[in-house]
Amino acid sequence: MMFRYFKSYVLSVLMMIIGFTLDAKEDESDDSPIYTQYVAEVTSAFLKEVYKIYGFECEASGGEMPRDVEAISVSLVANRRATVELARELEVNLTERFVEIINAHEKIRPFLREYPFPSSRARVSISFRDSKKTFSLSNKNNVIYVLHARNRIFYQAENPDNPYVYKDIKDEPYEEAKRIVQSKAAKNGAQQRESL
Repeated sequence: MMFRYFKSYVLSVLMMIIGFTLDAKEDESDDSPIYTQYVAEVTSAFLKEVYKIYGFECEASGGEMPRDVEAISVSLVANRRATVELARELEVNLTERFVEIINAHEKIRPFLREYPFPSSRARVSISFRDSKKTFSLSNKNNVIYVLHARNRIFYQAENPDNPYVYKDIKDEPYEEAKRIVQSKAAKNGAQQRESL
């Protein structure tokens, strides 16, 4: 009986060693398609610019790339509070800038699902926090998370009933949000020209 347990133990240890060896070999061989390198390049360029201008940090990045570059995603952390209006402006401006950077990268173009790469495939999300570690708790209608998915922008706030689940406070088509942001920018530009 003791021998059977010993045999099971040795077999388990051998399976773990074989598993670790196979994992190590998989990590050593980089069979990633070349376009993953280009995705890393455009994402890095975008993140450096966003950090320099806004001070936002990257929480995660990735995308959908089964056979080509279908979508590229970036999750940002903003150490500030946001209203729906500010969240909309940041979401649209950052998404549009990300699209510009992607489309300007010549090496990635043949691998894009569509060129020019549309804003619907550049997915930016932003978490708004008072500090690097805590979410804003002062105003229940502050946006603490905004994301772009399915060609819509979704705004979420803290849920007083469950702090681990956000509550939806608004969603709108991306193109409508873009029109609002561009209209506001044009109006502000006209006012600045008049004041000169």
